[in-house]
Amino acid sequence: MNSETTAVAVQYRLQEWAAQIRECQNRPAGMSVVDWCTSHGITKANYYYRL
Repeated sequence: MNSETTAVAVQYRLQEWAAQIRECQNRPAGMSVVDWCTSHGITKANYYYRL
């Protein structure tokens, strides 16, 4: 991959992660981070890594 393609891939991944973080922060009242992560197929460790 060239550097431009890599930069685009990194930017896309960051945007995707940011959207997931926003979605988790807007989860229903009473739903834990662990429950949200489980329902979205990511680990709690991965969620906190992305913060």
